[in-house]
Amino acid sequence: MNLLSTSLVLYLMIGAGVALAVYLADRSGSQAERSFRVGTAAVFWPLYIPVLLRGTPTPPTEAMPADDVSAAITQVDCELQAALGSLRGWAEGVLVREKDRLTELRSAWSAQAERIREMDRLLQLPEHAIGSTSEEASPRMQQSEQARLRNLHCLQQLRERAHDDLLGSLAAVRELVSMIHLAKFTGAPAARAEEIVAQIAAAVEGLSIVTAQEPPFLDGPAPSCATAANGLHRQIVR
Repeated sequence: MNLLSTSLVLYLMIGAGVALAVYLADRSGSQAERSFRVGTAAVFWPLYIPVLLRGTPTPPTEAMPADDVSAAITQVDCELQAALGSLRGWAEGVLVREKDRLTELRSAWSAQAERIREMDRLLQLPEHAIGSTSEEASPRMQQSEQARLRNLHCLQQLRERAHDDLLGSLAAVRELVSMIHLAKFTGAPAARAEEIVAQIAAAVEGLSIVTAQEPPFLDGPAPSCATAANGLHRQIVR
């Protein structure tokens, strides 16, 4: 086999490898278009190598829109991290002691925000729209519809309470963050900073207690929400 034949075989072997790479890397278009690309890659493989090295552009994923609650959590978390960073060399011992609870705090905020979004999605379903019951409906149907509307009203109240409690927790932490900065620049002892950080870490416990509350704690028209929740609780227990 002469040099020309050897070079041709080597060229075609490389072309076959590049064609296979093109086949695996680019699955867009019709079958005919893909076959054309694979066939030309086997022959004109030097033109396809730069394309393969660049990689197939990945279509941009649509980012989840950030709502107001997510933006507020991000802002407060950034302020908190900056304040905690300022404790290094002054009162960093408390960072080690409260590390776990401070981590749980952000998780609790995110969990509460997702809980609120889940309730919003539920309340926005078409089947949960508040309608009116025909006067010709049977008393049993009218009673069921009234109970459904009361339950939706209770759910709306629960959502509002969860939202208010989350924003209240964020506001309280922002206040404590400002106290850390004030304590540092007024020459307060490290013990004061440790006390403030402990209060911030304790915010996760307060938020967890609020999240675990049952609808009877709502400030709704008594005894509708409490009665509905207690009745549901009795059914679950049974």
